[in-house]
Amino acid sequence: MNRTRKTIAYGDRIFARVTRNGRTILNFVTEQVSDMTELIAELRKAMKDLSGLVMIHIRNYHKGWGDERPLLLYNRSNRMLFPWEVH
Repeated sequence: MNRTRKTIAYGDRIFARVTRNGRTILNFVTEQVSDMTELIAELRKAMKDLSGLVMIHIRNYHKGWGDERPLLLYNRSNRMLFPWEVH
């Protein structure tokens, strides 16, 4: 499998579509992330009440690449709290 390095720079227009079972649950556009980690964090924030496996379809308009990858979401209100989070 040939995987080229797909970079994101701050200011790149990023389109992200999140699907589950073939249905679109979120369309997201931003120019305010500088890497994939920040993009994933923004997507998680936008879907904070959802849980389960979704597919994200990402397109970098400025660099001309697209990618898709699975993402496991978890509903923060239902997750187990660690002792240091309750004090």
